[in-house]
Amino acid sequence: MNLLRTKSRKFGALIIVILISFVITGCTIYGDKENHVSIGYFPNLSHAGGIVGMSEGIYEEALEGYDLGEVTFPNGSLFMDALSTGQIDIGFVGPGPVLNRYLQGGEVVVIGNSTIGENVLVLRNDIQYNDPRDLEGLTIATASTGCTHDLLLRKMLEENGMAVEENGGTVKRIPQRPATSIGMLQQKQIDGALVSEPWASMMEEEGVGSVVVEFDELPWNGQVPATVIVTRKDFLDENPEFVKAFLEAHKKTLFFIQEEEEKTIKILQREIQRITDQELSESVIRKSLERVTFTTELNRSVVKEFAELLIELGFVESDRSIQGIFADDL
Repeated sequence: MNLLRTKSRKFGALIIVILISFVITGCTIYGDKENHVSIGYFPNLSHAGGIVGMSEGIYEEALEGYDLGEVTFPNGSLFMDALSTGQIDIGFVGPGPVLNRYLQGGEVVVIGNSTIGENVLVLRNDIQYNDPRDLEGLTIATASTGCTHDLLLRKMLEENGMAVEENGGTVKRIPQRPATSIGMLQQKQIDGALVSEPWASMMEEEGVGSVVVEFDELPWNGQVPATVIVTRKDFLDENPEFVKAFLEAHKKTLFFIQEEEEKTIKILQREIQRITDQELSESVIRKSLERVTFTTELNRSVVKEFAELLIELGFVESDRSIQGIFADDL
């Protein structure tokens, strides 16, 4: 696959359906319709492959004959719950939740990559930072427990002989949606957050925090997959032609993002506001894209190390190999 680089309908909330909840505002689930496929993604910059592809009708054009719906999520745990129970069929998510679910026996399959990089550590402006040891005693937010941001934080601390409180250390970590972390930073309810874009650039623009660890200064030097594309094994087995066409449309979407940067910025601005009720300036989006690399290439060695980290930190007890998580291994 080619490596594409560029500088670089509200959050899905929940109604209880047996054990899992789902409310989708601005989206509609057409589960009973013939050939319906639900696509999931988050309202952030690394999910531009989903946002732009759906908004511009690139997937719809490539997948003629299918009724496409979309569902948005605030974190990977809710995304994985939805995928596992058939509320969505395919979509964009970070590697942490995918590996967590797979190692626990889930039938999730990684079929492609969308972005790398883009995750950064932000601290309040009144906190002095020189190295990770300055995080001792602070409260840091990540989108959810066991998400990609959470794993990056724990790995960075581990590399410096530190840990979060859950692992016997002195850094308090709390799960918090990036969109609400902005207000919590302003109110000094948290000291920092390891977040994806555009939230980091938005925090900087609003003056509530500053990036103190860039994406390429975190573990794996910015080569961590920020967004992969996943589906269920049964969906892949039953719809191989759909998956193939989806990946081709995804590749086309990344070319669009690369070649139509100004248009992409406006699309992201409009769609993120529609989903989250938060308006991002063009300058925030432009700055955010400098931290995102859009690529179809997947670094499997990093994915494997992520899996080992999940087990090492005690998130899962598993002797399952991740070899079968990749679609072309099946």
